[in-house]
Parts: sequence; structure tokens; C-alpha cells
Amino acid sequence: MASLRNVAAPYWAEFIGTLLLTLIGLGATAQSLISHKSDALTSSAAWGTAVTLGIWVSEHVSGGHINPAITIARFLFSNFSLRQVVGYIAAQTLGAFTGALLVWLNFASSLNEIKHKDGIHPATRAFITSNDTWPGLVNEITATFVFVIAVFAISDQTSNAKNIAPLALGLAFTGASLAVSSPLALALNPARDFGPRVFAALAYGLDVFADHSFYFWVPIAGPLIGAILGAFVYEWLVKRDAEYHHSLEDSN
Repeated sequence: MASLRNVAAPYWAEFIGTLLLTLIGLGATAQSLISHKSDALTSSAAWGTAVTLGIWVSEHVSGGHINPAITIARFLFSNFSLRQVVGYIAAQTLGAFTGALLVWLNFASSLNEIKHKDGIHPATRAFITSNDTWPGLVNEITATFVFVIAVFAISDQTSNAKNIAPLALGLAFTGASLAVSSPLALALNPARDFGPRVFAALAYGLDVFADHSFYFWVPIAGPLIGAILGAFVYEWLVKRDAEYHHSLEDSN
């Protein structure tokens, strides 16, 4: 039994970490939607706080990925085990789905009072990201690229910020969100959009997948591309160049 618990622990950590991420982030988004007071700074700060708490809870057990894009980048550039990739992504997506469910349980009556005319129910905006396809894809790639460079730099063994990584990464997420676009239109995390989108489809209808010309694939593909590019830039350009200069300094 102890062995089984040890094997399952990283997946539970990713599930709980991603659940907390979406519970806090989507909860803040839902409140903004209900109150009609959308504020990019407040929303970005809420999502940054969500990232900090999610990583803090899970990092010592699973590494604190809480994001399939990070998991894929770690697999490609940090020798993360292929055996764990599918399990991590499944745990993250289920965690995001459950976080969306908890947000809905807290705000269902208020969300259902939002006037609905034609098309997609406006309450779904509390759960999904949405934008025009190509601007949205560029935003997702760019913001995730910036964030993942920060992830790899801060978590590097030589980093002075490693001991405060969750806080530093929360600030990095907030900065990336503010710099590129409104956080209501950004995911930077495939699980953060897909898990809640599946929940929104069950609660409000399958139109959430057809919204904005089937936009649902953008917050999946964009963060994956951005994460791979960000990890490549850090590992092959920044880190290797730094290691080369350190070796020259040590030899002198």
C-alpha cells in the first residue's frame, strides 16, 4: 500500500495543484464576469497568485508542473520520464475540470442570471478563453514562451531564486499576462482551458468548442509551441552560453 501511495503521489500533487490553480483563477474570472468589472491587473494578479499556490502545494512532490506545456518541455529538455507524461497531463486536466466544477458550484446561481440571447451562453466566459484565431495563437505562443523561459531559469540548480520559485513564477505569470494580452483571453496552459471547457460543454452546451471558429485548439497548441521554444532558448542558448563562460572563468 505504501508503495502504491508513493507511485500515485506525484499525480495527486499535479491534480491538486492544478485544481487550486483553476479554482482561484476561474473564481476571480467568474467574479469579474458577474460584477461586470473586468480589470486586467486584478485578473492577472489573481492568476499569478493561483500559479504560486498551485506550485507551492505540488513542487516538492511532483515538481509543480501543473501545466501540460511544462510537462512536455521538461520531457524534451530536462530528462523527465516519458512514462509519467501521460499521467501528469491526465491529472492536470482532471484537476482543471474539477476546479471549474467547484467554481460553478460557488457561482452557479449568479452565472445563470446573466442574460442569454443567442449563441454561446455568456456564463461560459468564466471558464474558457476566447479570441480571434491568429492573434490568439500569437498571444499564447509569446506569453508562454516568456513564462517558460522564467520557469527554466528560476528552477535551474544554479538559480538564486530557486528557494522562492513559486512566488517568482507567480510574478512571472502575472507579468507575461499583463504584457501580452488580457488574462481573460489567455491560457498559457492547455489544461487550464481544456478541462474547464469540457465542464462548460456539459453545463452549457457543446457550442463552447465551436466558439470563435473552433478556437479551442489555440490554447492547446499555442502554449505547447511557446513552451518548447522557451525551453529551447533557455537550455541551448542562455544556459549553455552561461556554462561556457563559467568554464572560462574557472580555467583562468
